[in-house]
Amino acid sequence: MLSKFFDYCLSFYGSGGLYDMGATRDQIEQATAHMLQHLSPSDYFEGDSVDRERVRDVLIQKFGLVFP
Repeated sequence: MLSKFFDYCLSFYGSGGLYDMGATRDQIEQATAHMLQHLSPSDYFEGDSVDRERVRDVLIQKFGLVFP
């Protein structure tokens, strides 16, 4: 399931993605791991647009990527 989520995020934030931030797969994997470790008890992972946007925020904060 996570592999599909990584691909989903890459299609948005990777090179040539809808919101090209130049994110690499490795950065997305690290950002996802960070996001999963810091979810509040009331949140849960669904692999949807909310989770994708959480990963985007980590990409910005942790890697200094810029949202176009």
